Amino acid sequence: MAKHALWQERSSGRRTIMWYVVWVRTGQEEKVLALCEKILRDRKEKTKPYEQCFLPKYERSRKLKGQWVRLKEVLFPGYLFFISDHVDELAGQLKNIPEFAKILGTEQIPIALAPHETEFLQKHMNRDKVLEMSLGFLVGDRLVVTEGPLKDYEGKIVHIDRHKRLATLEIEFFGRIVKMKVGVEVVRKV
Repeated sequence: MAKHALWQERSSGRRTIMWYVVWVRTGQEEKVLALCEKILRDRKEKTKPYEQCFLPKYERSRKLKGQWVRLKEVLFPGYLFFISDHVDELAGQLKNIPEFAKILGTEQIPIALAPHETEFLQKHMNRDKVLEMSLGFLVGDRLVVTEGPLKDYEGKIVHIDRHKRLATLEIEFFGRIVKMKVGVEVVRKV
């Protein structure tokens, strides 16, 4: 993960807005997000140590009471994202939040997301920080995506669950290969 530190421009004297990842207890993401927003917003200083704090989600379909409904689920369980150009101040303030675990990185230097990771999220999330459903069809066992975020990532799909309307991607994130679930609607099989 140390290679990500190269993307931080600390030594040049100018501040760069970067995306940072905070590790929290899985299942507590919404609670910690609300705490971060409240505590950091209510600080006595006029400025916040971040521009944005968010929890990336993905859209999926699920059958509830006989009806298919669209739901939003956490894209990276156990992680919150911050956009900041004051990472040292952010790291210091996060230590005051009871449910906070840690910013990814070393003890002294938080590590920002690599440009390809940030670009993936910016390109595929909507304004609400949600990866919307993809649409496609099956040719044998191969998924052909016609629209949505999976369109550029068909080769990275390692599993399709047509009944749950989910696809699993293997993609590099956080300096390692992670399995990411995303919603997919398979409209037909050819």
